[in-house]
Amino acid sequence: MKKEGTYGLAFPQEIAPYAYNETIGQDNLPLTKEEAIARGFGWQENIQITRGKETLEPSDIPDHIRDVPSNICSEILKCLNCERNYRIIPQELQLYKELVVPLPRKCFFCRHKDRIHRRGPFKLFSRKCDKCGKDIRTTFSTDRPEIVYCEACYQSEVA
Repeated sequence: MKKEGTYGLAFPQEIAPYAYNETIGQDNLPLTKEEAIARGFGWQENIQITRGKETLEPSDIPDHIRDVPSNICSEILKCLNCERNYRIIPQELQLYKELVVPLPRKCFFCRHKDRIHRRGPFKLFSRKCDKCGKDIRTTFSTDRPEIVYCEACYQSEVA
């Protein structure tokens, strides 16, 4: 490896154990199948998904956590979005009870996709400070409703 000049470098994508669309790379820097393959990444066409084995429909899940039966962990649930089957594990149920939040009606993958969408891209946008008009760089795009201040205006506002 030292002779080839590859010592200390990351392994080539061609020998990666996972396809690009199975990694967080797809969440943070999304690529199409064609782009991923052109860059030397693998692409998994048939990601394993179980459907049609549900024992409890989403409409049958109680709205309040106090009404959830103790046998919910033995049930197979169906996602509202993708219809993928998923389960609630005992530790997860305990957390929902402690936080007094309802059971999810979406599978982990759909909930994760929603979180990534709400988080926004890893990108900086050029905007103007909403107080003084100074040019700034921010993670909030211009079409977002948040009020964005430059450092000086923010410090004067919160101090």
